[in-house]
Amino acid sequence: MASLPPPRPIALIAPRLDTGLAARAMQACAELLAPAGYYLAAAPWQGAPGLSLLNELRPAAALVIGPLDDPGLRSTVAALEVPVVETWSASAQPLDGALVIDNAEAGRQAARHLAAKRHARVACISTDNPWERARREGFVAGAAALGLEQVADIVQPEVQHMNDGRMAFLRLLSTNTIFDAVFCSSDLLAAAAVSEAHNRDLHVPQDLAVLGFTDDGSAAQWAQGLTTLGVDAAAVGRRAGQFLLDRLDGERGAREHATIEVVFEERLST
Repeated sequence: MASLPPPRPIALIAPRLDTGLAARAMQACAELLAPAGYYLAAAPWQGAPGLSLLNELRPAAALVIGPLDDPGLRSTVAALEVPVVETWSASAQPLDGALVIDNAEAGRQAARHLAAKRHARVACISTDNPWERARREGFVAGAAALGLEQVADIVQPEVQHMNDGRMAFLRLLSTNTIFDAVFCSSDLLAAAAVSEAHNRDLHVPQDLAVLGFTDDGSAAQWAQGLTTLGVDAAAVGRRAGQFLLDRLDGERGAREHATIEVVFEERLST
């Protein structure tokens, strides 16, 4: 019996591997790639040792979560001359393929919804990563274009746990500004905002409307009735995996880009 060829690696490049959205996307992508004979290989690729290891790996392709903006990593991946797909958000000049969420439009859509609900004084809470920066920038621009008064703009350096989100909401309250709605650019931030608002006897949405962005629907489970925009991380992972397979099989050309539309679900929090 002829032996099967050994599976080939696809380099996984992500800013963090322990976040929920990355884990869900990676798991779904890996499950789709495995039957085709590929597996995801993750490591801290930055720095000279990591870049040397990436060269030695000789991957068949590369999957990037977030933009490929680091100059050293970008040049190393380019030199591999393999298919590359950037997901979630892409570089200003993607190295190859890109499958991205229209994060800026999600922010603008959030502003339009709050304006339609006649909220005039709004705030934004976000985290400092590429996709949430785009959501924040879209919201800020959309709110300004609609004549909304943005009274506070809180950027939390990192949010990994509910308590990080609570701290962000407390930072918002400490600005001592009056606002009637807040856009939160992630699940954790939105759920923490609702929870901490309740702790301070603020009623949602009577005293404060909250609009979140979800990667898997979990925010609506943590905070029942939460209005959200969002995508499904697992679906993004599967689409990214298929994108890579199509490139490897020659069924998709180099430098093709696709956009994942954001789904809006209105519930009770706005």
